[in-house]
Amino acid sequence: MHPMDLLYAKYNRHRLPPFQIETSIWRDRDRKFVLKKALAPDAVPHLQRLHEQAAPIRHSLHGDRLRLPEVTIIDEQTLRFDFVAGRSLDALLVSAFRERDQARFLGIVADYLALLNNAFTTVPAPVFTEAMRQVFGLAAPAELEGLGPFLTPALVDLVFENILVDGDRYYLVDHEWVFEGCLPVSFILFRSLFYFYEKNKAFGLEAWMPLAAVLERFALLPETVRRYREMDETFQAHVFGRERCYRYKDRYVKYAHSVPSLLETIEHQRQVVRGYHVEIEHLRQVISVMETSRGWQFVQKTGRLMDTYFPPGTRRRRVLERILRRFQA
Repeated sequence: MHPMDLLYAKYNRHRLPPFQIETSIWRDRDRKFVLKKALAPDAVPHLQRLHEQAAPIRHSLHGDRLRLPEVTIIDEQTLRFDFVAGRSLDALLVSAFRERDQARFLGIVADYLALLNNAFTTVPAPVFTEAMRQVFGLAAPAELEGLGPFLTPALVDLVFENILVDGDRYYLVDHEWVFEGCLPVSFILFRSLFYFYEKNKAFGLEAWMPLAAVLERFALLPETVRRYREMDETFQAHVFGRERCYRYKDRYVKYAHSVPSLLETIEHQRQVVRGYHVEIEHLRQVISVMETSRGWQFVQKTGRLMDTYFPPGTRRRRVLERILRRFQA
């Protein structure tokens, strides 16, 4: 057998043991594929559910605008997924942000919302199940009233980075979290925006376009956002534990990036550096002009005379500075 090349690997050891899996991308000659493996026997049922969940998701889809990669069972602890080429909605939004194109940024979000509403079967009233109570902390269907339409089954993983675009088609490349019942489409939109902003806040995204303004633009009112934050916190506790004891990654993990993503980031940084060089050269020219001007030479000569006849730190210098301050006032 010829060796295969490992292109990418991610280990979800920061989750509770029943949800710890490995995701890797491999190349076998000219073909790529994705493997998902259970990192411990406790996680095998979770991996099996990942395979079983593909059927109800496909049943919920309308047409073929949104597709799921084909999945094959390799063994009890391993699933193989077809590799999908394309750019994630996450990457497209980052590109719009880097180019400071607010119209394109908001257009991508609007298209994403339309995809959620049109590609999936939705229902007008909430379908309440035990999972809604345990996983999302909802006590009764009334807590979801007025927040429709609703996705059924409840797909939590429809975030920007899990949807790839290839031409006019979209692919959902990860559907790990699916539950019986339903979730508001607007809850999925909230999670996507919230975590996109969390991931990019260090780069000035919030200052460029505040999250609150984007949420308001898409009719996510503060009271709804508060409720969705509570639902998501309960979901996070389901995955990571209530004490978050497994979420060490927030402090210590080194993020893994695909090679294309790294190349895109490197090219962006090169453009930034080139911009700095242009600005530095411009400032050098400005300084050169200043240094040869009569005004600058007069200031320099006056400063030297002051230091000669009124040395810094002396009583004479302090008296002069007080007099000058009075004239400035």
